Amino acid sequence: MKNLKFDYNFSVDAHVKSGISSVDISKYLERVKTGLGRLEEMVSNDQVGFPNLCTSDISSIKDFAKESKGKFNDLIVVGIGGSALGIEMLTNALLPVGNNSKSLADRGFFPRCWIADNIDPSKIFGIVKKCKAEDTLVVIISKSGNTVETAANYSYIHDWLLSSGVEISKHVVVVTDPEKGPLREYVTANNLRSFPIMSSIGGRFSVLSPVGLLPAALLGIDIDKLLLGAKELTSKGYDQLLLASAIYLYFMENGKSINVMMAYSSKLEKFSEWFCQLWGESLGKKLTYDNKEITFGTTPVRATGAIDQHSQIQLFREGTLDKHVSFIGVASHEFDKEVTGNYYPAFNYLKGIKLGDLLNAELKATEGALLTSNVPSIRVDIDQVDEYTLGQLINFYQFIVPIIGLTVNIDPFNQPGVEEAKDYAYGLMNREGYEGKKIELEKIYIKDEKFTI
Repeated sequence: MKNLKFDYNFSVDAHVKSGISSVDISKYLERVKTGLGRLEEMVSNDQVGFPNLCTSDISSIKDFAKESKGKFNDLIVVGIGGSALGIEMLTNALLPVGNNSKSLADRGFFPRCWIADNIDPSKIFGIVKKCKAEDTLVVIISKSGNTVETAANYSYIHDWLLSSGVEISKHVVVVTDPEKGPLREYVTANNLRSFPIMSSIGGRFSVLSPVGLLPAALLGIDIDKLLLGAKELTSKGYDQLLLASAIYLYFMENGKSINVMMAYSSKLEKFSEWFCQLWGESLGKKLTYDNKEITFGTTPVRATGAIDQHSQIQLFREGTLDKHVSFIGVASHEFDKEVTGNYYPAFNYLKGIKLGDLLNAELKATEGALLTSNVPSIRVDIDQVDEYTLGQLINFYQFIVPIIGLTVNIDPFNQPGVEEAKDYAYGLMNREGYEGKKIELEKIYIKDEKFTI
């Protein structure tokens, strides 16, 4: 199995006017080495745990998945943010298109998968409508155990399970903090099966923990192979990660305020979505560790090739030149097939061309088109989309993001900008202890009818 390749040809000044010079590559490489050093120190001090996940003991997850196989027609994962995006990425990449429409036997006796993330009532209603309680396993995921959206969605599901007469302890599994939080208390009170999220694992860095691995294993995904890919990424050192971090950081500090992730595979659409949370929540920071104002970060934008050639490329090429584009290429596409084009003479040029080859040709063409418009890009290539290569892609960006953040002295593992809206929402729901936030919001949330038409 081959490791991923990082191609930065069209990010250097030899190819693109706004590219990075060899002098700047050397300078930025020295800088990001400090970020890597700080990350390694945090790992050794047990402050950050994601790099160790690829060697963790997953036997209990595999055992539970084995004993559950064939018992359930549906799996409902209740979580949001990092507790949902990771498993969405894994299922999008590694399960067949239309998997939920197949029979239990055609799915290999693994369940269908539904993600209850948003609190849009139409979504949770639609999920429950599709399932039968007696044939459903529910996995609740929240590290803190306090996540309001997860609590609300599970409340809906809990009532549905009870009204159907099933035994909660046989149909609900929890992934949460091993020692504290209301979900941990709920587990203890109801004698539920549970799996831990360690305190050193942040939500957006948790896909290779039980957060992602438990539902993945229940769905028949090879989690050993996933972790092997993640482990092998750094088996020969960190040179590739350091170079990629240096390239990204250079463009962040030199006028490229938008970072586009454009994967040329529909199986990687959710990877781009997962990446956007990882990038945006980790690197969008106002203050450094020592409370100096920095206002750092670039906006992540997700795109899919070849679909978004027909929507966003016009903007990327002829709009404001504020973008750095990351392409993901796939050498071999599953279920590839030659087309004939023989239904009309105008399309005879397609004869003998495989769909995957056409997709890859369009990637190459788009790289070239952006190059002529002075839009810098990098390209990450994988052999195929499978557990091994996805594990590599996950760890590639899970390392790059904190290396960049720690290099510029921001905390890539917190999200203070998220907390205020949560606290205001708690106040609006009259949660005890948040009365002051409700008053604070009411003071600032003043709208004049003359500005509404």
